[in-house]
Amino acid sequence: MLRAAIIRLFRGRHYWRNVSFDEIAELYASRLITIFAINTVNLFAAIYLYKLGYSFVFIALFYALFFAVRALSAPLAAKYVAYYGPKHGVLISNLLRIPSLIAFAWLPVAGDYSLLSIALFGLFQQLSVGLYDISYLVDFSKVRHVDHSGKEIGVMQQMEKVARILSPLIGGLVASLWSPEATIVIASALFLVAAMPLFKTVEPTQLRGRIKMSGFPWRLAWRSFLSESAVGFDSIVSGMVWTLFIAVTVFATFGNGVYASLGGLASLGTFASIVAVWVFGRIIDRHHGDVLLVLGTVTNTVMHLVRPFTSSVTGVMGVNIANESATSAYAMPFTRVMFDIADSSGFRIAYMMVIEIMVCSGAVLACLLFAACVGLWGMVMGCTVLFFIAAFYEFLILLSARAAR
Repeated sequence: MLRAAIIRLFRGRHYWRNVSFDEIAELYASRLITIFAINTVNLFAAIYLYKLGYSFVFIALFYALFFAVRALSAPLAAKYVAYYGPKHGVLISNLLRIPSLIAFAWLPVAGDYSLLSIALFGLFQQLSVGLYDISYLVDFSKVRHVDHSGKEIGVMQQMEKVARILSPLIGGLVASLWSPEATIVIASALFLVAAMPLFKTVEPTQLRGRIKMSGFPWRLAWRSFLSESAVGFDSIVSGMVWTLFIAVTVFATFGNGVYASLGGLASLGTFASIVAVWVFGRIIDRHHGDVLLVLGTVTNTVMHLVRPFTSSVTGVMGVNIANESATSAYAMPFTRVMFDIADSSGFRIAYMMVIEIMVCSGAVLACLLFAACVGLWGMVMGCTVLFFIAAFYEFLILLSARAAR
């Protein structure tokens, strides 16, 4: 039903497509459900661990370790996608999410097995995310229309943002009214459903392929790889670190109500950026993506500098709204660059594999710096130092500005 609604809504605007619109509609529908399921839980995962008594340094090192696992497993994920196809990769990825969530829900009663529970959660989650990211990027890269990539990326971003609006809000309310474990049950059911829309058509790539790096165009791709490491760094600072920071400063007295409060503010920030995404897609297709990328990167840099001085709910709301819009502003043209390089390189899956490794490398670096800063200066001052570091590290994204024209 969701896939049919998407087809009715967008088919008239996508008359220029060479491939069946069913393929892109399936991807839209699957992405919508998957993002909803992911964000129902992910926004609150670090807070959940903190409320169970785990230290900030432990949480940071936990995330660093499992982003490292995700980076190391990327070649295996790429081989699976090359051999069986991206749709099968999405299916296996969603199935891997379920034991991860079960282990996470088991954590409060695990007792002596709590570390095992955390390990299983992190292992299955990172294996799942790595496989899903490569599968999704390869699938979208293959079925998109080159001349209208900005519009298609914009539509996909809008679909994702609809899910990002609803999932933190619903997940936060469920966690606050019942328990965080209840949100995990809902997410598990959604992951079972999310891959189904993709199997209405055949795999978009040639099957039984193999990953080869001989002849890989490193000179073409190296700027995007460094930029991607900054994207991974930013995702940790704007996500986990920012959430923990405001949980212990702005929302310290909210108790379990912190889940609903954070979910509501995250949803509001995402809602405010939806119109911006629609505009950004058209700017990219008119070949002004480089300007958009620069403006988004600079704005996000300023937001990192503002974060340490945010001390009210209104301030958090403003930062979230500005961050969502700025992130979309640099992410959309950069995503267009990534897909263009993947198509022109002749090494689509291998390129996406290295992209995944670089995202995880940036995330690992952010987590390790977070642990070091908090260990040296405490939570509030440690986060302040990390926000300033992120403001400068963000400029690596500008390496891709010329290619975003």
